Amino acid sequence: MKAFALYAKEDMRLQDIPLPAPGEGGMTLRLRACAVCGSDARMFFNGPTKRYQLPIVLGHEFVAEVVELGQGTQGFAVGDRVGVNSVIPCLSCPPCASGKDNICDNEQLFGVHVPGGFAEYLWVPARMVHAGGVSKIPVGVDDKAASLCEVVGCCLHGLGEVGGVASDDQVLVIGDGAVGLTFLQLARMRGAARIVTSGRRPKRRELALSLGADMALDAKVTKPTEYVARSDFSPNLVIVAAATVDATQEGLNLVRPGGRVLIFSGYLPGTTVPLDINAVHYRELRIAGSIDCTARDFRAAAGLLPRLRMGELVSHVFPFEKAVEAFRATRDADAVRVLVEM
Repeated sequence: MKAFALYAKEDMRLQDIPLPAPGEGGMTLRLRACAVCGSDARMFFNGPTKRYQLPIVLGHEFVAEVVELGQGTQGFAVGDRVGVNSVIPCLSCPPCASGKDNICDNEQLFGVHVPGGFAEYLWVPARMVHAGGVSKIPVGVDDKAASLCEVVGCCLHGLGEVGGVASDDQVLVIGDGAVGLTFLQLARMRGAARIVTSGRRPKRRELALSLGADMALDAKVTKPTEYVARSDFSPNLVIVAAATVDATQEGLNLVRPGGRVLIFSGYLPGTTVPLDINAVHYRELRIAGSIDCTARDFRAAAGLLPRLRMGELVSHVFPFEKAVEAFRATRDADAVRVLVEM
């Protein structure tokens, strides 16, 4: 099959790679669309980190169609349109046993350890099917929205790590990319009292307002600190969906006493942030990190897709043969999520 494999910084090549048979309990999928996640773009522009098994086919936000089932694979049929969680768990380590398969001790990740979605086909091992990490896409959800099921799952997982969203919550989302705009939709769906987003790109701010933000700040003009100081907005939940030290520090400083801060974005290795321990102690702050999502989160995300406007987050669409151009397009001023269609 044809696939785009990453070899080094800005070195992604179209080549033929073998496709394993589905094997007992597994399945083979034909890719329909795959989005360029922020982590994919970082590996392309900055060079892959040591955990990537090069050359690697990137891509873990995708929608696909079942084309072959291994012997004994149950619950699916050829022709089913599905999404697949990014984490292939071992199902036997302590985190897996406790329902935290997103941080499996022996995890394999699509697009990191095994070939991902920027290819014609994808192999799904039996243990992934057994873990419940493959979900059927609801009827009526188009491929654009379906490709972002994993984004929804990761945001659901993050909200779970900070205790969810209550009807009296005032929520600040720092970063208005696809992740931030997904958090916005989930917080609005769950009845948050007020939601303010902060970002630097005009198109994203317009989209945030259309998706239900009460205010979409232009961070180049008004920092969240300035807005909070002059308004009656007092966030008790801050979601940091921008991978900068300044954004993280701002979130920690702005959350009101008793509040929660979710640090969601992935940073470059070695990134550190000064932390005032007394502020955490005396203000009773809850600080949580979040990575990927569990199979349960992913299934819940698939069920929510008909109620969300995920397709509107896709700003650019490229054909498969122009996948490298798609990666470069992630730096366009109007880019939100860039999609490659097969």
